[in-house]
Amino acid sequence: MSPASSSPPGPTTAIAAPDIVAPDVAAPAVIAAGRPAIRAFAAEDLPAVAGLFKTTFRSGDAVPLAAILAYFRRLFLDGPEYDPASPSLVHVTAAGEVSGFIGSLAQPMSVKGRTIRAAHACALMVADPKQDSFAGARLMRSFVGGPQELSFTETSSPLSRKLWTKLGGTAVAAYSMKWLRLLRPAGTAVALSAKRWRMLRALHPLAGGLDRTVGRRLGGDYLALPPEPAGFTTTIVDRAAIVPVVGDLMRRFALAPAWPEAQLAGRLAHAAHMPAFGELVCGVVTDRRGAPAGAFLYHTGRNELAHVLQVLARDAAAAEIVVGSLIRDAHARGAVALTGRIDPSLLEALLYANCIILHRGATLVHSRDAEVLDAVARGDAILTGLAGESWSELIGGLTAAPHRGPAAA
Repeated sequence: MSPASSSPPGPTTAIAAPDIVAPDVAAPAVIAAGRPAIRAFAAEDLPAVAGLFKTTFRSGDAVPLAAILAYFRRLFLDGPEYDPASPSLVHVTAAGEVSGFIGSLAQPMSVKGRTIRAAHACALMVADPKQDSFAGARLMRSFVGGPQELSFTETSSPLSRKLWTKLGGTAVAAYSMKWLRLLRPAGTAVALSAKRWRMLRALHPLAGGLDRTVGRRLGGDYLALPPEPAGFTTTIVDRAAIVPVVGDLMRRFALAPAWPEAQLAGRLAHAAHMPAFGELVCGVVTDRRGAPAGAFLYHTGRNELAHVLQVLARDAAAAEIVVGSLIRDAHARGAVALTGRIDPSLLEALLYANCIILHRGATLVHSRDAEVLDAVARGDAILTGLAGESWSELIGGLTAAPHRGPAAA
């Protein structure tokens, strides 16, 4: 992911000059003693890697180092996303010091009914990319050289994209976009500015008055809420209730996660604590028969941007209805705008809902499986949201920011 105040990127850390080709390092690679080495991340590496994460991604935050260390253990070593065959990796200097890291989030995926092993690369970081310009390239090459049938990552920088493609990977434009839906433009401006200057939050009442004026003049064209269709009901549910719905809705894709329900529930437990983004809201949209037409999961707080984790619909016709339900729910909770990663199956519905489409880093895949690559090329795959890293506390958690929920002033 791209660097942000609270969000670590995937493989985006400065690695080397753009024209450098990664050295030929087997994966997982261990180079001879006395030279830099790539090896599997282990418990003894936790203090060094936690410190590197804090320096790289949370330098301006008061999050305790112990909290980062505990979370890295939980996520990369003790949880179901750990696969000893495709582990997270560390780069070690000739002196034996940990100088780089790439996280691996393993998960089973199904491609046309066949189960494969997939691994998502995240939190690439190098202590001193200028001193060791090959460290990040070695880590990346070792990761994609693992035994998994699919390697992928989200929102990578142009430099990471170039290195990834040199290793045989592909940048997928259809998954490399974000969408933004304005609800209260003046409120959005204040919310974004207040992330840097908190005292500007005092301007929200003024922004509210301005948005009401703007809404009367322009709302019919740009800001009006999608109409509520007859025969459909939106119900806000708890995490346990949405787990089977998400699993069922993902099965319509040719390439999709094949989690046991316990693993999906575990990812939602991670997602439930995002102090930087607010409370997790889970919604299910049902038709007249009570059958799920779709679901949405997002984080929101009053006078804040709502960060959309996942939107799913049973078919193209239902997508517009589910997106509209999401927008209306976020507006009712006082959000100033919504933002999320593009899923190609939702693109048309997002455009009809007056969403702005932006490029925000590349989604990259590496696979030799023809069916995997075909599903990705057709946009018939789930690669972002709960399948990526947006559910983890690497994104909106691991911060000293107060937890701002929907009821917060």
